[in-house]
Amino acid sequence: MSSDLDSTSFNKNYKVLKETADWLSGQNEPDIDQLVPKVEKAMKAYTICKDRLDKVQATLGQYFQQDGTVADSTVPVDGDGRVRKARKATRSEPDREDEDPAF
Repeated sequence: MSSDLDSTSFNKNYKVLKETADWLSGQNEPDIDQLVPKVEKAMKAYTICKDRLDKVQATLGQYFQQDGTVADSTVPVDGDGRVRKARKATRSEPDREDEDPAF
């Protein structure tokens, strides 16, 4: 594998995972001597990638609501910080009895 582990680079560690997966899938007969070191290195790379993804998700979670909409300070929110949904202006019955419901 050409990539070394780098605790700050998601891309380098993802490359280690990809190379390991490609190596494993290309094995007709597993090379036991290389298997354990490659898997150990891949697990370390996986941990680094997962930690990085968790941090990104937490950071983006500050800006996005659970439904995927962007949080905006001008949007009304309830006490839990969730966006309040706008009420639809619907009329099932006329406001006044003398109003024609066809209009």
